[in-house]
Amino acid sequence: MARLKEWLPMTAALVVILTLIGVQTWLRHEATSGSGKRLVIWHPSIGKEADALKKLVARFNANDQINKGYRLEMLFVSFSNLPDKLTNSLPRGQGPDIFIFGHDRLEDWIAKGLIAPVDYYMTPMELADFTPRSTVDSLIRKKRLYALPLTAKTLALYYRKLPNGEDVGAQIKALQDAGKWDMAHFTKLAKSLTRTCPWRSSNCYGLGYEADVPFYHSLWLHAAGGTVITKTGEPSVVTPQGIQAAKMAYELAGNHSGAVVPRELSYPLMSEMFRTGEIAMVISGPWFMSGLDRSKVPFGITTFPTVNAQKAKPYLTIEAVYMSARTPNKPVAAAAMRFLASQESSLMRAGEAGQMPVRMSIKSQLIANCTTQKDGKCIYRENFYGEFARVAQDAVVMPASKEARIIWPPYTKALAAIVKRGKDPEAALKEAAWEVNKYLGACLRRGK
Repeated sequence: MARLKEWLPMTAALVVILTLIGVQTWLRHEATSGSGKRLVIWHPSIGKEADALKKLVARFNANDQINKGYRLEMLFVSFSNLPDKLTNSLPRGQGPDIFIFGHDRLEDWIAKGLIAPVDYYMTPMELADFTPRSTVDSLIRKKRLYALPLTAKTLALYYRKLPNGEDVGAQIKALQDAGKWDMAHFTKLAKSLTRTCPWRSSNCYGLGYEADVPFYHSLWLHAAGGTVITKTGEPSVVTPQGIQAAKMAYELAGNHSGAVVPRELSYPLMSEMFRTGEIAMVISGPWFMSGLDRSKVPFGITTFPTVNAQKAKPYLTIEAVYMSARTPNKPVAAAAMRFLASQESSLMRAGEAGQMPVRMSIKSQLIANCTTQKDGKCIYRENFYGEFARVAQDAVVMPASKEARIIWPPYTKALAAIVKRGKDPEAALKEAAWEVNKYLGACLRRGK
């Protein structure tokens, strides 16, 4: 009896501790995953994109016919942290019910069983409305659809009228009209704009872009007929086409007197120099527009020059909404996904967030609005969706395999060595290929 009395306080304390642990676990689960008539969406959206998403979530929550009595709650997770947080949370049954991200981690998430296929919830007619077709195809693996596309992002060429009145856009149009919009004439134009600024005591440059970043370098690589990874998933870093593209990057942005791109150019600096007219042309995506005041910066957007009579084809990334494989509310989660990818959603995001519509019906509606709007506003032209759509039609969908993710760091290092330090392109690419093979071998040995 005495021994029992000794154990009773310890047993009671243990029960309290286990209860507290259980409550804490339940609260943590409640805070990160859908339950009790609620769903959670993680997103990396900022600025206008976040504002539009917030309005769409409010519309979903207000429509009981769609939400079936569930409420969708938003949680912002930074772009750089979201993949790791998903990988750590979802296997434990935590994390979101649905989430928004690019398509480049798709194969990794499928292999780890983190996301669920959603083709069951979509009809062929609904999927046929997405354009270009690659926006849907990029999300299919082994005949299963694993996400719904929201928008597509690629690159185009920005140009502006300079503070001294020089109209760069008019010069580009003259080249295009004359059938001379090729790499040789583009480089010549960029060199003519690289000089001491006529309106201020500083240097002006013809072009701005992040030459040592594979996403930006891709348009020259693909135009030259190269690739970093074959259709069968094999690395393809050291090729004559890859060497040619690297030489083109060095001519434009290398550390030499003839370069037309400023040295050590960061994205914020490039944006500022374009606003002041110190850079006449910029290679960037639709996000670049968010930092431009149209009333102060007269700019336009066009497609890229050809290289050896071939189109310059940058990468295309697909921003999509995914479903956690562990959500307990798959039908309602799918309803939320369908709403976010719907025509209504696409129209709002195109008008308020500057996201290129990837639904054919909305594209047609926006184009038609340009001739019927009484106030003269034309969202499709104002956001240059036509120009981005033309580039997207021929763009190369960015690889989403683990092999591709292994390639990027060594390839980026090689581009930096070529552009910033003048290293021989073939030698730099061979070093990158050696690193890639080493990392791939290590992954194979670990069975990953």
